Amino acid sequence: MDYTVRALTVEDQSIVWEMLRYASHEPSLDSVQTQPYLARYASGWGRVGDVGYVATKDIASIGAAWLRLWVEEDKGFGYISDEIPELAMAILPDFRGQGIGTRLLMQVLAVAKSRFPAVSLNVRGDNCAVRLYERAGFIKVPGSEMINRTGGVSFNMMCELE
Repeated sequence: MDYTVRALTVEDQSIVWEMLRYASHEPSLDSVQTQPYLARYASGWGRVGDVGYVATKDIASIGAAWLRLWVEEDKGFGYISDEIPELAMAILPDFRGQGIGTRLLMQVLAVAKSRFPAVSLNVRGDNCAVRLYERAGFIKVPGSEMINRTGGVSFNMMCELE
């Protein structure tokens, strides 16, 4: 498939919001933006520690992967420490299973390697992306299982970069 990958910039706030909608399995952008525990993954995109990439086909965004550092009381679901950013990513449903997620993830991890000791994430146990994360070197964090906001089980994974 013909698509391009480029770095996310501060001007890409709307792309991050839209991809967060898919990453969080929410029905609308409004539902993401009105839930503070989800909105924090996109709000104020471009702050220190934010890094990410977007895949585009023609002029449409079809997927993105981004990292965000958490500090003090502002922690994401996959928080490990203040020095380890959390990964969020989404591929639009029509474009899944075509290697786009792998390419975006590898790009983010390559850049993260020079900046961070590891990358964490939180994932639903039934998400087929778990296999992608494992192939990329992520391992399940023991004892991190939790009942998520939909009543299912989620857990944290971490990829050591050093």
